[in-house]
Amino acid sequence: MTLPLRLLYLTVFQVIFTSIITYSLVSNEYRDLSIKSVKTLENFLIEQKQQELKNYASIALSSVEHLHTLDKNDGNTNKEVVAAIVEKMLYNGDDGYFFIYDNVGNGIVHPKEPNRVGQNWWELEDNNGEKIIQILVANAQAGGGFHRYNWFKPSEGQPSQKMGYSTKIDRWDWMLGTGVYLDDVYEQLNNIQDEIDQHINTTKQIILVVALTSIFFIFIVGISVNISHKRKAEAKISELGQRVIDVQEEENRHISRELHDGIIQTLISVKYSLEATKLFLAKNKQDNPEPLLHAEKNLIFTIQEVRRISHHMHPQILDELGLSSAIDSLAHDFSTRTNVNIDVFKPTLRKLLPDFINTTLFRVVQEALTNIQKHAHANNVVIRLSIKDEWLTLTIEDDGVGFDVNYHEKVPCDGIGLRNLAERVEYHKGTFNIKPAIIGTLITVKIPTTSFVNYFNKTTIGNENNE
Repeated sequence: MTLPLRLLYLTVFQVIFTSIITYSLVSNEYRDLSIKSVKTLENFLIEQKQQELKNYASIALSSVEHLHTLDKNDGNTNKEVVAAIVEKMLYNGDDGYFFIYDNVGNGIVHPKEPNRVGQNWWELEDNNGEKIIQILVANAQAGGGFHRYNWFKPSEGQPSQKMGYSTKIDRWDWMLGTGVYLDDVYEQLNNIQDEIDQHINTTKQIILVVALTSIFFIFIVGISVNISHKRKAEAKISELGQRVIDVQEEENRHISRELHDGIIQTLISVKYSLEATKLFLAKNKQDNPEPLLHAEKNLIFTIQEVRRISHHMHPQILDELGLSSAIDSLAHDFSTRTNVNIDVFKPTLRKLLPDFINTTLFRVVQEALTNIQKHAHANNVVIRLSIKDEWLTLTIEDDGVGFDVNYHEKVPCDGIGLRNLAERVEYHKGTFNIKPAIIGTLITVKIPTTSFVNYFNKTTIGNENNE
């Protein structure tokens, strides 16, 4: 992974990490704030309801307080009057009313559920198992108190949570109670909570959009920079690769020259010595010993192999006579060795092409013939080299069994495969294509003439400057 790409990933990761932290912090802060706000509002509304219930209870007590001072002989009558008055005291529509129980849970007044009057409800329990009447009586005995429980709501005809307040009518030891249903309170709180949640979600979306936009912008800029660096790196790598190839070819040229001018000459000298020995033995009418004949035979084979290796590494004819003659020599040697007929059609290209083009095309022909020998089992090969329409074109076609295009990367040729040759051609801004022909395989190499025309222009300008 390149350094610019690493920096891009690091920057994107930093933006994502910061966005996540900001998103989490804002969400948590908003959530905590909303919970506290809703809780504060709930407490405020409940306190208001509690104060209302106390006021209602106070009004009810004041309404019957004058009956406490009547003669004790009229106590039962006073009780009935108080019950009648309390039963008729309604507020908030059908849901605001008062109820009375004695200290042992007997129903005395209940305007919305008259069936409870005259019955004992001391053991009445709510859904949570709490004894409602006992708690309300205990709160009244303690001087007044609140209790929440589920109770039937008259206006809706179904149970709802209710906050009841109970206090004591001292004269008869009664519990006077009233209550308010809390569903409207919680509905109001839920609406407020929904509004807060909507604001939180909007803020989250804004953070998300800003983060995604930043990431996209950084990503686009980073990709652009990375592509630019990649192109420059690929150009440098391609140039370096071509330099390596040039160094290899120069080394091959040097080794080929050393083999031809050094080792072969030494071996030929040894061959001459063996021939002189044979003449000496013939003059003395002695038979040539078998080891001598065997050595001469091996020496001749060695000289041929060294010449073949020297020619394969870098044929001197390519430097001396040009590409056309080098291809002719390569085709002749291949035909002699394999009995495959080769027809070569080409112009005379001795001094027209620079060395790097000559070497590239020669290696393509060399690699193709090697693969034909190993895999194609062909009988005929046609090599065409032409310059037309600003393109230098080389085609090699055989009538063999065909060639698996996907397999060519796996086929070695003295360390230089078709893929490497394709890279050589592409370095010269050319194209390398291998595909099945009507019969056999067709290899096509096309190099624009501008690739070497510019070379000659630069060379000419350099020579003029030197002069």
